[in-house]
Parts: sequence; C-alpha cells; structure tokens
Amino acid sequence: MLRSIIFNIVLFFSMIIFIMFGILFVRMSIPLIYQYWFCFSRMFNFITKYVGGISFNIQNPENIINGRVIYAIRHESMWETLALMCLFERPVFVLKKELGNIPIFGYLAKRVQSIFVDRSHEVRSLIEVSRKISQALDNGSQVVIFPEGTRLKPGEYIPLKRGISLFYKKNNCYVVPVIHDSGKFWPKHSFIKKQGIITVKFIEAIRPGLSQDEFMDKLNDIFCTELKQLEM
Repeated sequence: MLRSIIFNIVLFFSMIIFIMFGILFVRMSIPLIYQYWFCFSRMFNFITKYVGGISFNIQNPENIINGRVIYAIRHESMWETLALMCLFERPVFVLKKELGNIPIFGYLAKRVQSIFVDRSHEVRSLIEVSRKISQALDNGSQVVIFPEGTRLKPGEYIPLKRGISLFYKKNNCYVVPVIHDSGKFWPKHSFIKKQGIITVKFIEAIRPGLSQDEFMDKLNDIFCTELKQLEM
C-alpha cells in the first residue's frame, strides 16, 4: 500500500511536469516531437520500475518490425499505452477521443498523427479512422491499435472488433499481435499496483493477403491461445 501511494504520487507529478515541459516542443519538427514522446515513455518506465517495482520482459523482439505494419496490442491497463511507445520507430496510436482534449498532451499527440476515436458515432468514426490509418501507413509510420476496444481483466477474452480487419485489408499491410499480462500488476481502475515483471510477447506478423474473415479468425485465435498460455 505504501509503495503504491508513493508511486502514484511520484508518477502523477512527474507526468504533469513533463506534459507542461512539452509546451517547448509545440513548434518543433515532427522528429523532435517524437523524441519528446520517447523520453516521456522512458521516464514512465523508469519510475514504474524503480519506484513502483514493475518492470517488463519482451519475448520475441525479432517480431518488432517497421514499415507498413499495424500492431494489435492487448489492452488491460494504462501501462501499455505509455510503456511500449519507445519500442517503435514512428508510432501512431489509435486512442479514445477524450485524450485528445488534454492540454499540450493532445496537441503534441495530434502533431505526430495520433488518431482519436469518437465512440459515440461508430460508423462515421470508423470511416475517418480508416482514412487516417491509411495516411499514417503511407507516411511510413507504424499504427498501434487496441483491438478489443476496452480494457480487460487478466486472462479475460472477448471477440476482437472487426474494424482492424478493414484496416488490414484496405492497406495490404502486416499485423503484429502483441499479448501481455499488465493487468496482473496494474489492475484496471485500481490505485494499488503490484510489484512484478510484465511479460510482453510479440507474435510473428500476419502477412497481407488474407480475406477479412480469415484474418479475423486468425487474429482471434492468436489472442485466445496466447492469453491461455500466458496464464499457465
């Protein structure tokens, strides 16, 4: 409990200060803004490890690729939205609309093409998200998406949203599934954090060329199977 209190206080104020520091980057070039985000991610990982006692181990790092690729990442906590950012070359995250309204944070995220989803208008939002994902891939970025559409409990499985199959087919790109167990140590909506090592597994990329149904069957099977193995 004491460690969690200290960790949450240190992390909260560190993030506030770092976000305010971002005002110096609002007129900077895109490469410099990316360096700001990578430093943000590394700061988050440093505090999480040395204050919170939570570190992570990457399995199959050879499956981290650049180019026209979408990373389909399991969503269990806030951890994966910040911790994994520094692993990619030019990541573009698909995030909920509310995050784009955070002062400075939202502006800098938009400068690097982050895509904000309005979940109150699903059809219209899907069309706009699809257009922006294509634009990001064409510009050489890697798109990061959380295909469940919501944070889940450790080991919990739900069928993935079909939108990712549209993005895969339309852009003729690779999709790398990423499975982890961050929820064991950073539970959803919980103030208490648990010390330990998060396992992050990068699965071999699904190659272009499958139909949307074949792709969804394969991606769902990977998520379901890998989650069970992670629980063993």
